[in-house]
Amino acid sequence: MRNFTIILFVFFIIFLIFSLFVSDQLLLFLLVFMAFSIGFICLAKYLGALRGILSGLGLIILPFIIEYLLFVLKIPYFESPLIKSITTNNINVPLTVNNLFMIFSLPLLLICALFFAQKMKLFLNIKNYPKTFLIIASSLLISLNFLVIDQGSITYQNFIKWLIVALLVNILISRLYKFSGKISDLFKELPIIIYLIIYSTNAMKSMNASGLIIAAFLTIIYLMLLYNEYKIKKFSQQLSA
Repeated sequence: MRNFTIILFVFFIIFLIFSLFVSDQLLLFLLVFMAFSIGFICLAKYLGALRGILSGLGLIILPFIIEYLLFVLKIPYFESPLIKSITTNNINVPLTVNNLFMIFSLPLLLICALFFAQKMKLFLNIKNYPKTFLIIASSLLISLNFLVIDQGSITYQNFIKWLIVALLVNILISRLYKFSGKISDLFKELPIIIYLIIYSTNAMKSMNASGLIIAAFLTIIYLMLLYNEYKIKKFSQQLSA
């Protein structure tokens, strides 16, 4: 499974590079599919097969169901649920990177944000209410992708909308969030790398300076977390030598 995951990631990078220059429907679908496959495999490895599969299925289905229910309840910011948009007849839904991201990459984003939040939790050594931290941190990382800052103006409606959805999804399946410490670092790191790639790519394609700054900030945080882990491992090796 390790080799298969590495192969998928290599092709993900190759397809991602092509997608920067070629706008092709099949290419984008394959890109999203490979990224989600990597995230799903890593989730099953980190949580255990059964919990990982159940969590993955929950992250696929629940966001869109919750969004639609909040639409039915006429909650503000939920006027146009994705399920209604893609099932309404005689409406031409444009095939854009944003639509593909929301429809097919949202479960991937939920998985990747969970891994990032788990890494932050370990770094901060959260002992009290660790799942509460996971729920809040991962939900913020998800909704951050929908915050638009352009020329001093902030568009926050989608940020609030997906923050609410992410919080509810994470609360509903948080009982399954029991991470195993005995897995390869590969499965811990790839989802976070994919998260950073997705965020950075979206910022570059939209030429959003604020988005690029946030992407750089998140990347620096991730590198700091990696460096901290490296120092801890090195110190442990010196003690055992």
